[in-house]
Amino acid sequence: MAGAGATANKGRIKKYKPNVLSIVGKTRCVLQWIGSALNAPEFAEPITVPKPIFRMTVEFSIRESMVVVNVQNLCPQVLILRWIYLYYGRRLRVSLFDGVVRMVPGYEFTMEKEIHEKEDRSYEVVLLCDVLGTNFRLRETVLINLLSPRKPRGLPINLTKLPVFEVPEYVKEVYLNGFLVNQHYSRNASLWLERFVKYREEKLDQSNYVDYLRMLNQIDEFDSQLQMERYTIENANLEETLPNEYLLSIDQFKVPPVLLDVGCHVQVFSDLSKSTITRGKIIDRSSCLIIQTEIPLRKLHSVRIVFPLNRTQFKMEYMALNHVCRLDLNSVLFPGPDTTAASAKTTKKVFKEELITQFEWFQECIATNQQQKQAIENIINRTAYPAPYILFGPPGTGKTCTIVEAVLQIWKLRKKSRILVTATSNFACNELTRRLLKYVPSTDIFRYFSLTTERDIHGMDLKVMEVSNMHYGKYETPSAQDFTQTRILVCTVMISARLLQLHVDRSMYDYIFIDECGSCKELSALVPIGCVGTDTGSGTLHASVVLAGDPKQLGPVTRMPYLRNTPHDVSLLERLMNLTIYQKDLNNNEYNPNRVTKLLDNYRSHGALFQFSNEQFYDGELRAKGDPAIINWAVNWHRLPNRAFPMIFHSVIGYMQKDALTLSYWNVQEANKVYEYVQLLLKEQINGRILQQEDIGIVTPYSSQVEFITNGLSMLGLDNIAVGSAEQYQGREKAVIIISTVRSNRTTVGFLADARRLNVALTRAQALTIIVGNPANLMKDRTWYKFLKLIRANKAIAGKIFNCNEPISEQTDEVEPSNGWNFA
Repeated sequence: MAGAGATANKGRIKKYKPNVLSIVGKTRCVLQWIGSALNAPEFAEPITVPKPIFRMTVEFSIRESMVVVNVQNLCPQVLILRWIYLYYGRRLRVSLFDGVVRMVPGYEFTMEKEIHEKEDRSYEVVLLCDVLGTNFRLRETVLINLLSPRKPRGLPINLTKLPVFEVPEYVKEVYLNGFLVNQHYSRNASLWLERFVKYREEKLDQSNYVDYLRMLNQIDEFDSQLQMERYTIENANLEETLPNEYLLSIDQFKVPPVLLDVGCHVQVFSDLSKSTITRGKIIDRSSCLIIQTEIPLRKLHSVRIVFPLNRTQFKMEYMALNHVCRLDLNSVLFPGPDTTAASAKTTKKVFKEELITQFEWFQECIATNQQQKQAIENIINRTAYPAPYILFGPPGTGKTCTIVEAVLQIWKLRKKSRILVTATSNFACNELTRRLLKYVPSTDIFRYFSLTTERDIHGMDLKVMEVSNMHYGKYETPSAQDFTQTRILVCTVMISARLLQLHVDRSMYDYIFIDECGSCKELSALVPIGCVGTDTGSGTLHASVVLAGDPKQLGPVTRMPYLRNTPHDVSLLERLMNLTIYQKDLNNNEYNPNRVTKLLDNYRSHGALFQFSNEQFYDGELRAKGDPAIINWAVNWHRLPNRAFPMIFHSVIGYMQKDALTLSYWNVQEANKVYEYVQLLLKEQINGRILQQEDIGIVTPYSSQVEFITNGLSMLGLDNIAVGSAEQYQGREKAVIIISTVRSNRTTVGFLADARRLNVALTRAQALTIIVGNPANLMKDRTWYKFLKLIRANKAIAGKIFNCNEPISEQTDEVEPSNGWNFA
């Protein structure tokens, strides 16, 4: 098993990925004063110890029971290495090294020692060394968590390359002319534009489905390519910080590199002929970019740096479209009353399965929820087939719990069936896997990770990794047996396309679940539908499709304004729910349970916290069913303006500032108020309850405010409070949520005008919500105006009192610059 260290460098934390078998947390590097009390640091002559001090990496091999420690002195001072210990259990330790090694600048020390694993499978490697000529001692700690790797099932499959799918020149021609008619177009360009205009008038339908979605994707891809080309630097100067790592200052860009993020590809050309190229990637992005290259750069000045577009997601979506056009999926993508009229007979004829009506529930909470039981029974019995079954899950209603139970019941009762479980994010996939592992043997579930997720390995659940293709602590191409010998496959929507590249039998899976379906564009949801679960012989969909999500929460992110209000900006879930067969019956105002189930019982929050969302988005149907011990503990807190209403709107008249790098905004005054509330919550008990950092979540719409608040909390020693945007918090919950709206000294609310963003933010808390914002600015939006009226009616205002009689102005469109793309 390999460990991985981390070294501080100019205020950043660098994580090194594991090599063989261990998952290692952040390295903790501490500079200690070891002089006498009379020579305390404040009286001593100050010294400067440049960072990084040194780099320590740890590798551990289970097969040889051998630990290897490598230490490099990367500072100008001479270091005296004294001890290296291996701690296990609470206070037990093994001495790996006990001696004296004089490490001049650049010196590298490596040692190995045979050890025996302990049952707790958690270790700390602690290194101590002195700074020569001073009274300072350096202590660096690496935390190692050992995996329990499963036995390899077989040899890795050969992963074939994705087809190229280049954007045609005639599409680029039309794009560069603003999609306007031009007599100088080539014939192909004129015909393409003619079709495109026709499709926009017709809207998305069965006749133009594949061609129209492909056109929209080509426009998106070419626009993204042009955006990345703007970041090319012709005469860049780099500064080497570590071997194969180079610092690139932001002031060298002609335009702010708002789309560049960790993981983006980099190409460095060291001569004008472009013949010498070195490839790399961005490994850190803060006030500067840190680039890691495959091989050392020989030239650091006057080099050409290009940031090519990662086309992986686009290629996978084109591939899905190619397969969809060969299949008869009209009954799946455009189901009508005639499609599902004989659904029961069709299902029995196709699958030859008996109806299942008796269940023993794995999760006890399911037994008391009528909507969840109904959804699970209908999913298993395929009552909507061949149309997708829709699980409409408003916030906190147990959507994930329902999906997990449905998968478990299929696994138990349909013993020959295989299940593909997908979601748009790795976070959701890991959560689904973690819950399934409570009931399913580890040998019957496979979590398929993409190569890019290696960089996030430190935050992953070890149990999830042990049933994945990273069970040795690094990415491995799966074997055929990983799919054939397990019945449940969990992966992201995009990575499911890899099954075609791996030549996995496309008719292997009988059920396809797509969680978070409302947050991805329709074309992305087509990837598992078009690439998996199909009968290539008959050209039909073999698997039953279950779409889970909430169309009232945040949808797909569309960066290009031209593509908004097109099918590229709408999820498959949202489009289907607008079809007649998925809408409520006008006679009884209820959904047809054979096709869609809307979950109604909210188990997450106090009723007051989701009251506004319930009335505005969910027809007032949601019911508070949470455990009183979880949702009621903040009621009667003496800090509440209304002790019966566990919500505070704190009026702050702040000032927005724009970040030159990201073009995003931050608000210092609001951040300071957030710090005050955080320290208040952690300092005093709330009705006898002591809060931990992990109980508090902070939601703010702008990435710069996320970074600003995160850094401020870190300076206060509060590193375990999760700060994120509404997009990052969708699907998550905390006992207390603090919202910083940021908007101030503006005539509009920008992209806060998206009511779904407010819906997400207001439905994350279990017991207490605190909103910090400028009411005069927020009231310029109609939805925020209604919310603030509710706040005022409930007397939940802190800070400056305001009246809700401000005029409502029209909104201007704004999109928060989003960093990079997620191709996992």
